Amino acid sequence: MEQARRVLRRIGYKKEYENTFLLFISPLVVRNMKRPMLILILLLAIRTFLYVYRPGGLLAYLFPSLCWFTLAMVVITTWGTSNIFSSFDRSLSLTALLIALFQVVLFIDGGLFTKFGRSPIVLTPVTVMLNTMMITTHIIGVEFSRAYLLRVYGKKKITLSLLLMSLFHSPTIALVSMFLPSPRPLILIKFMGSDFLPELAKNLLASYLAFLAGPLASLAYVAPLKIFQWYSPILPDLPWSLESLIGVMAPVIGFIVVDYMAPTGLLRRLGLRVEFDMAPRRGRGSSQIWMILMALIVLLGVWFNTGLLGVFPSIAMSGSMRPILDVGDVAILIKTSADEIKLGDIIQYRTSDGMVLHRVIAMKDGYFITKGDACGSPDPDPVHPFRVMGKVMMIIPKIGWASIMLRGAFKTVWTFLTLDLRLTYMISAFALSFVLTLYLRKRKVHRRRRRFI
Repeated sequence: MEQARRVLRRIGYKKEYENTFLLFISPLVVRNMKRPMLILILLLAIRTFLYVYRPGGLLAYLFPSLCWFTLAMVVITTWGTSNIFSSFDRSLSLTALLIALFQVVLFIDGGLFTKFGRSPIVLTPVTVMLNTMMITTHIIGVEFSRAYLLRVYGKKKITLSLLLMSLFHSPTIALVSMFLPSPRPLILIKFMGSDFLPELAKNLLASYLAFLAGPLASLAYVAPLKIFQWYSPILPDLPWSLESLIGVMAPVIGFIVVDYMAPTGLLRRLGLRVEFDMAPRRGRGSSQIWMILMALIVLLGVWFNTGLLGVFPSIAMSGSMRPILDVGDVAILIKTSADEIKLGDIIQYRTSDGMVLHRVIAMKDGYFITKGDACGSPDPDPVHPFRVMGKVMMIIPKIGWASIMLRGAFKTVWTFLTLDLRLTYMISAFALSFVLTLYLRKRKVHRRRRRFI
């Protein structure tokens, strides 16, 4: 610093402008500044500036992209690509990707129980290109700066660092602003449930992944969620209570899974205090294999249930197709085009009241005329091919009664919880607090059971 001052005075630079020049122009000052503090200040400046200044037109895409790209380049230059890739952990990154896919599948499954709606984002080639540029630079800038700052400041106080970083990237300012004029309880509760708490839970998991395995692991979790949100032409139109439940519970479960999967040696290298015993557990490798197999089975089961594999089940809820299909029977359907449906096939189609399983008895003007085998007359409305979900290829009797009973119990509980939104929020908050408290109390025991790496 003093050497730079002497050079400026020697060339006749005015003394009152020395500090300004040294702060913003001189590379000697920037090189000697604390680099983490420089990145933190830059991140705060970008967040504040983009919150205050919101340009329109093409600048709405270009200006944020330039800001986040600049931040990403500063982090990469400061941290170094070798350090970034050395922090990468393949198993944790793969776990993060599976958690993101699991969360997406839960949202799709929730949409099947409620309804879907068209995405508000216009998917033209130009907007897709601009959105891709803006989203890519945003998540790269955020996750790289998140990982770098947590690696620097999180070793001493990891819990505080994770909480502050998560609050910083969540809509905390919007939440605080709702308290200032005259807070309205119902709007505040809905905002906390549908926006703030899911974002906070997602950022907590992303921050923990970034701290453990670097920015690539947090990108593996955040990127699929962004892709689904921005590029899916249809999105689940969920009630805010169900959206809050999925948006909070999935990251919380993922946080526990990541914490369990994190190697003890990695945690000790990052400066965390971990107690362990030197005796390895027998069958540890086989237990991990069984856990992975069970997770794959559950994932495939969810995919099968939602129809992502082209084949899906449906439970007969009435006796309109007796005797071939009775109440509680499960029909296995396959997605098929309208050209492959023939007379006599049993199809499932959508109506305003739900799904219907009836037999095709005629075709007229491109529409299907359907009728239940136990019904005396055909259905009043012809079925358009776009409403057909699939045709029955196999029937399994009576195994759907368990699902019918569970749905009835769930409907009863759901009706009770939705009587009062404040009651729903209080029960959800208490349940989440109880689960996290129970987990943190037993965390020490789990740590002792880990294998030393």
